[in-house]
Amino acid sequence: MLEKLGVTCERIVRSYMPDPFVLVLLLTFATFGLAAWFTPTRPHELLSAWNAGFWELLSFGMQMVLIVVTGEAIAESVLVHRFIKKICKIPRTARSGVFLLTVFSVLLGWLHWGFGLVMASLAGRELAKSLHARKVTLHYPVIGAAAYMSMLLWHAGTTASAPLLINTPGHFLFKEIGLIPLSQTIFLTKNIIACLALAAVIPFVVMNLLPRRNIRTVDQFDVDLNAGPRPQLSEEKAKTFAEKLERSYLTNFIVGTMGIVLLLQYFRREGLNLNHNVVNFLFLMVGLLLHRNPIGYARAISQSVRGTSGIILQFPFYGGIMGMMRDSGLGHEIANVFVQFADGRTLPFFAYIASIVTKFFVPSGGGEWAVEGPVMLQAAKTLGAPVGLTTMGIAYGNMVGNMFQPFWAIPLLSIMGLKARDIMGYCLAVFFFAFPILAIALLTG
Repeated sequence: MLEKLGVTCERIVRSYMPDPFVLVLLLTFATFGLAAWFTPTRPHELLSAWNAGFWELLSFGMQMVLIVVTGEAIAESVLVHRFIKKICKIPRTARSGVFLLTVFSVLLGWLHWGFGLVMASLAGRELAKSLHARKVTLHYPVIGAAAYMSMLLWHAGTTASAPLLINTPGHFLFKEIGLIPLSQTIFLTKNIIACLALAAVIPFVVMNLLPRRNIRTVDQFDVDLNAGPRPQLSEEKAKTFAEKLERSYLTNFIVGTMGIVLLLQYFRREGLNLNHNVVNFLFLMVGLLLHRNPIGYARAISQSVRGTSGIILQFPFYGGIMGMMRDSGLGHEIANVFVQFADGRTLPFFAYIASIVTKFFVPSGGGEWAVEGPVMLQAAKTLGAPVGLTTMGIAYGNMVGNMFQPFWAIPLLSIMGLKARDIMGYCLAVFFFAFPILAIALLTG
């Protein structure tokens, strides 16, 4: 049954889902048309909002590029590559490999979405190579989908954008709702149970999506099956003082140690408060320490950068869409459609549905929260709905929406040598199982 569902969803997605860049262009046009039709915003004002939003994700886009390239550079170090390779030798069958990778992806994504996405992608690539080398027949797109499960629980985990924001003093809705502690969002009993349910069910679902026909093995994709740590420059080859500096580990050690000391001071002061900048700084410093010389690390980074073109190209367009949604009020209009059907008990569920719709246009968790959050939290205040659970409704819609919106798959696709249509059909099949689990969590109790 699950195999048939996966094949059906894969066929639909392969037939109708365009390349992610074409998709963002279509969404740009659709957002402009919907905002012009349903809001009083004039076309020239929409164009201004589009242009303003276009540049709002540049900093965020650079953070994503760094997460990908520094994560890959760490994996290319001898020590980490050896560890990942050893772990990936454990599974003996395709089913056990997919199951293990899905569990790894879900749990790591809950702990930190950026780190989880990159590490799951690298582990998926290495697992496929390991099984292929042992002549185990494996459908590579399902491996990609299993790795993408790192984005299924992220907005219910420790780096969730919306819950962390409303627990930050002085946030933009502070006067309206005050501080909402994590005990009412991430560590809410309902949320923990929902996360455990998904972590228990989804690995079995993904494992059973493996097809028995039309199998596309890893050697049919743009993946370097011989990838691994590149030869390091040796100190013996250095003839000049400059060359000795380039080939010396001492430089890496000094700067990397300085960075680790700084991070330890930060964690002692702030606790385990991870954000994109902290993770990128950690990745940079660890990468320096794991590579034998500066030139070797620079080469590893240079190799990884080639796969980030999708991020660089598409993030500005999604920023433009976010700008039109926010400044025109279209996001509010979408939210209000669902609010009118809600009461104090059902508002978190309707926030969940509205968030899924908005996800098509604003895939970023922080961006969607800025568009939809104020409306839903004002409704929660009016209807007497729990603010924390309403916030989680928006978060749930954003994270389960990753199963049909390929935006966050861009870094994974670049690492694994896949296309969006290769994996999104199987992710869509997962959506049909994750959706009711999260809906029940919001409606019960």
